[in-house]
Amino acid sequence: MSTNIGKDGEMRVLRLLSHVVEAEENCDVTRHTNTNTADGGADLILEHPQGLLPHLGSIASGKDNNQLPELSDAQKVKTRIDVKTTESKLGPDVVKKFAGDIRRNPDCNGHVLMGGADLSGQAKSDFKEIQDAQAEVGKTVVYIPNTGIENLERHYTALPKSSSGDEDQT
Repeated sequence: MSTNIGKDGEMRVLRLLSHVVEAEENCDVTRHTNTNTADGGADLILEHPQGLLPHLGSIASGKDNNQLPELSDAQKVKTRIDVKTTESKLGPDVVKKFAGDIRRNPDCNGHVLMGGADLSGQAKSDFKEIQDAQAEVGKTVVYIPNTGIENLERHYTALPKSSSGDEDQT
């Protein structure tokens, strides 16, 4: 691990997203900028079929029934992922900044705040208001705590590797 815990947290989520991209159809991930660079809130971007984000949320919450919705012909959308590397609860100031970054990324239909032990009481209330307001304009807003990241890691690293036999020979 480096001495930059924020970057380490982003790289952990980037590894996780690499597993998601490998397992799910029509997905890709990009990291728009280096950590600690003014980036308009676009830390990581997951491009995916519409409907995948709720599925990832159910895995993160431990409620996955292994039933991926039909996504093959679904429209592809972008989801911005903002990673916070901490074992503490996230407060209202973090949620407020996250909400501001939603407005700065109008091309993203999904917005995920990841990290922390949970949201504080006020942060939960503020986050719910943001979720409801964004749902009215067709955007999905999700919070995934550290335990949810762990659930996603367990799920996606436990999947069998591709056995198609056409691995890249380069």
